Amino acid sequence: MRVFQVHDPRGGKWPIVLWTMGFVMLTAWLAGADTEVVSSASSLSVSFEKNNANIGDLLWLTLTYDLPEGGRLPEDPVVGGIEKLTIVEREVLPGEIKLRFIVDQLESFQTEPISLTFFDKDGNEQRIETAPVTIDVSSNLGEKPEEATLRPIQDIIPIRSRWLPFLPWAAVAGILFCIVIGWLWWRRKHRPGSILAAAADPPHIQAVKEIDQLVAGGLFEKGEVKTFYFLFSEIIRRYMESIRHFPAAEMTTEEIVRHVGNTSQDQEILPLLRQADLVKFADTIPTPDRKARDIEAARTYIRQTGPIQADALDVPHHSEAGA
Repeated sequence: MRVFQVHDPRGGKWPIVLWTMGFVMLTAWLAGADTEVVSSASSLSVSFEKNNANIGDLLWLTLTYDLPEGGRLPEDPVVGGIEKLTIVEREVLPGEIKLRFIVDQLESFQTEPISLTFFDKDGNEQRIETAPVTIDVSSNLGEKPEEATLRPIQDIIPIRSRWLPFLPWAAVAGILFCIVIGWLWWRRKHRPGSILAAAADPPHIQAVKEIDQLVAGGLFEKGEVKTFYFLFSEIIRRYMESIRHFPAAEMTTEEIVRHVGNTSQDQEILPLLRQADLVKFADTIPTPDRKARDIEAARTYIRQTGPIQADALDVPHHSEAGA
C-alpha cells in the first residue's frame, strides 16, 4: 500500500490519512447538525400507585420529567405508549404528569415504551422516552377466570323507601310512556313501506343511519350523557354482531375482546366500547370533543368493515360541529 505524505516548510511530515480522518469527522458533524437530539439534561421516569391491582381498580400512573433549560411542554402534553390504558383522569403539574386509569383487562399486561413530547428552547419538537412498565392484574373471577360466567353490571337497588312519595308520579309517567309506545306501534304498523325499506338496508347502512338519528336527537347536549352512550354502544355492538356472527349485543366488552382476536379493525373499536362502559357504569363525563372523536371512530369502523361500495357508504350524516 502506498502512503502519501505532505511536507511542510519546516520539514515536518503529516500523513495524509490524518487529514482524511479529520475531513470525514468534520463532514459527519456538519451532517448531524440538523438532527434533533434530546439533551442529556432531560429525563423521564414512571411509577405506579401500586404494581398489583384487581380488575376494576383505579390506579394513578405518575410521569416524572426533567426538561433541559428553556424546554417546555405543549399546552396539551402528548404522552405516548399508554394506548392500552383506559385513562379516566389527568393532572399536569410542574415536573410531573399524573394519569388515572381503570384496570379493565383480565390478565397482566405491559405497556409500550412511554414517551413525552416537548419543545426545546429553539421551538423544535423533542421527545424523551422510558422503558415499558408491567401491570400485574389479580383476577377476582376465581382461580379459573376463563370459566367464570360474566353478567352485566346492574345498578344497586336501595332498600329504603325514600322514593315512595314519588311513586304516583312514576305511575303517571309509566302510563304516558305506554301511550307513547302504543302510538308509535300504531304508526309503524300503518307504514309498512318504511318498515320494509329499513329492513332492506344492509347492516353498515343501517348502522350509519342509526348514528345519524342518535346525534340529531341531541341527547348528549341535553345532559343525557349516559343514555347517549348506552344507545351508541348498542348500535356498534349490533353492527359487530351482524358482520362477525357472534352475539356481541349480549356480551360484556371483555367477552367481545376474547372473540374478536387480532382483527385490526375490531381492535381499534374496543377503546370506544370501553369508553362507553366508563360513562355507563363509572359516571365518567366525556367532553364534547371526545364525543365527536368517538362518533368519527364509529363511522371509520363501519366504513372499513362494510362492503366496498362507494355509493352505499356515501350516506349523508348530520354535522357534529356544534356538538
